[in-house]
Amino acid sequence: MNGYIDLDALWKVLLASLLAGAGLVAVFSLALVGLSSGRAAGRAGAGLCFLVVAAGIVLGLHTMLVG
Repeated sequence: MNGYIDLDALWKVLLASLLAGAGLVAVFSLALVGLSSGRAAGRAGAGLCFLVVAAGIVLGLHTMLVG
């Protein structure tokens, strides 16, 4: 164990970045599938997915710029 590297914090950052990165891509792809279905429910689901992606982007920017 190295005293210079906090492995617990490193693990938390790695896990959060993987979940946020891969999670937002997965939600965005679900939105594209919803749009391609052409149904009203698909479009509504796509809109919700796009809102989740936009919220993730805003949260990421807020964390980088303010936090």
